Amino acid sequence: MQDLESMKMNNKTAHILTLLQKLCSGEELYPQKESILNELGIDTRTLERYLKEIKDFFTDAILTEKRFIKDRAKSLATYRMINENDAIKILKILLEKNSSDFGWIFPLVYENDMKFLKEFNDKIRDAITRIVKKNNDIFLFKTNPFENTQNIFFMKLQKAVENMEYRNITYEYKKTETLNNVKCLKLIFVNNNWYLACESQKQKFNLLRISFIKNVTYSKKKERYQRGTLSKYESYFDSMQNAMTLQGVKPQEAILCANKNIACYFKKEMKPFFASQCFIEEVIDGSIIFSVSYTQPLEVLPFIKNWLPDIMILEPQSLKAELKKELKKALSYI
Repeated sequence: MQDLESMKMNNKTAHILTLLQKLCSGEELYPQKESILNELGIDTRTLERYLKEIKDFFTDAILTEKRFIKDRAKSLATYRMINENDAIKILKILLEKNSSDFGWIFPLVYENDMKFLKEFNDKIRDAITRIVKKNNDIFLFKTNPFENTQNIFFMKLQKAVENMEYRNITYEYKKTETLNNVKCLKLIFVNNNWYLACESQKQKFNLLRISFIKNVTYSKKKERYQRGTLSKYESYFDSMQNAMTLQGVKPQEAILCANKNIACYFKKEMKPFFASQCFIEEVIDGSIIFSVSYTQPLEVLPFIKNWLPDIMILEPQSLKAELKKELKKALSYI
């Protein structure tokens, strides 16, 4: 019995490998394809199951779409590898399926780069134009992630990040400095600004605001940096709350109290202001106690000051002292 099961498993593995080879060679497959059914000696239902398993495992690499097959009375669901020309086809499928779920993104793209419409035929172009007009009446974007992409260095940095390459960067913040052989790790949009996460020659992590970058040139290092460099910072990218989150610093916990005037914004079911924000309890007077993690006071103090006088720091005392110090300094200017 075990030998029979092993044989079935081996056959399945061989069949799936064969199907993968055909997909990688550019062949389109569908469950009713007789040449495949005869070659593998399986039925339509089994081939359909195999194709679905491949699609589930290689979600980002396999495209399924309805295609009219010659000698067939109706269109069939086909499976094939995604290629570089598929962006338009995928968009067409989404438009035909349900444009209302993602139509809000078109005004952003449309206003910043209308050239992308040239890639579509008249029917798709008209559909996008209608979506843009409709959504302009619904949505108002006061902050726009595409604005800074017009920066002359943005595309250079994007290429460096994509190819895991080194760059020399001239940066001006308080003083002008040139960072040589910088590993460009990731472009991050946070606090309504674009930043470049990078690592210097001395393996020091930096978060550089794109608008403060004055020049980007190729480094003498032509090889790519190792992917392991990115792995070092995965936990930071996952836990980063804003541009003031420090890398490699153990977070502290702040216990805050929002009084009844603003308590509705901090209830358990409300969207948190910080990734680390955690509801603790609702007090009898209607106020809400919650916690927030931070790596330096500057990560949370601007937020706290925005809610004064309706928010209070309960712990730690060091954060409370820092807030008092800043408020005292601010009052001295009045």
